[in-house]
Amino acid sequence: MNYFFALIVQLILYLLFMIYDEYAGFLLAVILGAIFTAIWVISLVVELIQPSRVKKTYYRYMITGWLAPALALVGFFLLRGEIGWLQ
Repeated sequence: MNYFFALIVQLILYLLFMIYDEYAGFLLAVILGAIFTAIWVISLVVELIQPSRVKKTYYRYMITGWLAPALALVGFFLLRGEIGWLQ
């Protein structure tokens, strides 16, 4: 349940920032989403090579770190129908 709460809070924050400033919110979501995705993938690869004592909750929270910006971008696009600064 904590993961769902973390996902919802992040999603709301990203959407609010995109509503306030569409360009900066879009860039923030893309950049932070890419950083979290890279860290998550690198962590999984390292875990496959040499298992560690990192708890599974770390990986679950990292999933929320890249899933929330992706869902916010998709949701924002579906609600607005376009990304205004791209046109």
